[in-house]
Amino acid sequence: MARKQRIHYEGALYHIIARGNNKGYIFKCDEDKDLYLEKVFTYVEKYGGRLYAYVIMDNHCHLLIEAGDLPVSKIMQLIQQTYTSAYNRKYKHSGHVFEQRFKSILCEKDAYLLALVRYIHQNPVRAQIGELDYAYSSHKLYMNYDSKHCSVAEVLGLFSANKKKAIQLYYAFVSKADDVIKDLADRQMAPEFYEIEEKLYKISIEKKDSRLIIEAFERKNGISLELLKGKYLAHDLVLYRKTFVREMLRCGAMTQVEISKMLEISESYVSRIFNSGE
Repeated sequence: MARKQRIHYEGALYHIIARGNNKGYIFKCDEDKDLYLEKVFTYVEKYGGRLYAYVIMDNHCHLLIEAGDLPVSKIMQLIQQTYTSAYNRKYKHSGHVFEQRFKSILCEKDAYLLALVRYIHQNPVRAQIGELDYAYSSHKLYMNYDSKHCSVAEVLGLFSANKKKAIQLYYAFVSKADDVIKDLADRQMAPEFYEIEEKLYKISIEKKDSRLIIEAFERKNGISLELLKGKYLAHDLVLYRKTFVREMLRCGAMTQVEISKMLEISESYVSRIFNSGE
């Protein structure tokens, strides 16, 4: 089966999960983690991306990156390849260090940014290997309002314009578990994710329940419906929108008028999508 092409557009937010090959350790010591972080900082900044959060564990890592001009997939290739070369030289190892294809989940920034920052920073706590102040997490940068490598000021500014208050509110927020985002992220990382979500999507179509269809569509494709609104979209997002429109109309879950209002496009355009058969 051909791999799904990763969606890219400037400003897109991605939750990246990179794991060790065969579940092996990627980082054998703190020096390895320092080297990997150095490469993350270097390549994200060099190619105009923005890093919002990270956590580096022994056999996997989580990164929350906003794309610049260069697709995040290209940035990650540079990070993984250069780190793998250094790792293989150091440990006289040959072959893959990481799984060949890292997980890349496209997220709607306004809806998920804070929740994903919290999810990533809670990773050591959930794994029972550390607390929020885990050494290789960007949480400490948030607590110090340090924005040298992470865009912490933008995130903390969502809590308050006052730095001290923003940190206090952030800490209260990140200390609270978020089962919804944990469940979403865990299922998207599972190998059988697409197969399961495809079945759930088909069931929701059969029930003709627009709410269930929207939820299933978002989970199956790892994309928020908010990204499909408006006249001007990247080509890949247009394709997702056409698929959604056709499915909703074919099963009779929504009318053309309802879809046009939801997606903020004209009713005539909805009609053209449905009748084009592209």
